[in-house]
Amino acid sequence: MKMRGILLIVFTAVFCCSTSRASITSATWWDDGDGALVCAWTNLTLSGDSQSGTLSMYGDQNWGPGHMVGTIDTTGAEDPTLTLGSAIENDTNFTWTAYIVNVYMSSTFTLTNAHVTLPADWSITSTVEPSSPLVSGPFAGDYEATLNLSPGTPIPVGGEIDFDYQLKFSGASHFNFTQEVIPVPEPSTLGLLAMSGLLLGWGMLARRRR
Repeated sequence: MKMRGILLIVFTAVFCCSTSRASITSATWWDDGDGALVCAWTNLTLSGDSQSGTLSMYGDQNWGPGHMVGTIDTTGAEDPTLTLGSAIENDTNFTWTAYIVNVYMSSTFTLTNAHVTLPADWSITSTVEPSSPLVSGPFAGDYEATLNLSPGTPIPVGGEIDFDYQLKFSGASHFNFTQEVIPVPEPSTLGLLAMSGLLLGWGMLARRRR
């Protein structure tokens, strides 16, 4: 009986450990300070057991790409889930006809349940899941996932886009992540922006030659 009791205790402990999930102890998120995306506020709400939560932000986008940089701390490495929600106002000088969201993370992760809540007729047209770490660029060593958002109704200057998605991650107890957001202008506006860039470049070159 004693041996059976010991085996039952050991089995119960192993079962509980193998099925338990980590809790989120903290999560922070803010813009990177370059002025492209200016965050006004962030808010973290956790579930009762802290095994899941929502981290929300509101900000103004002046140009792209813009970046939100964050950290997550957990009690272990077993699959907590965090929903990232963004509300971003168009403060650029052009109408948005598409929107690209890149997510970079220091460990492997999955990105699920992504959807646009505003404007109502926008949608997620494609999702690229992370496969292997990036080998070059500013996010070398991180894993990358991409969401492509499409209209619907284009978003004018002063308009807003709201979207959210879930991150499930594992393999560590501290995680670094970045959300990169890139608005896409109308084709005609894109041509004007390209021409403005060329004229600016020519002007700078002419001043240097004087």
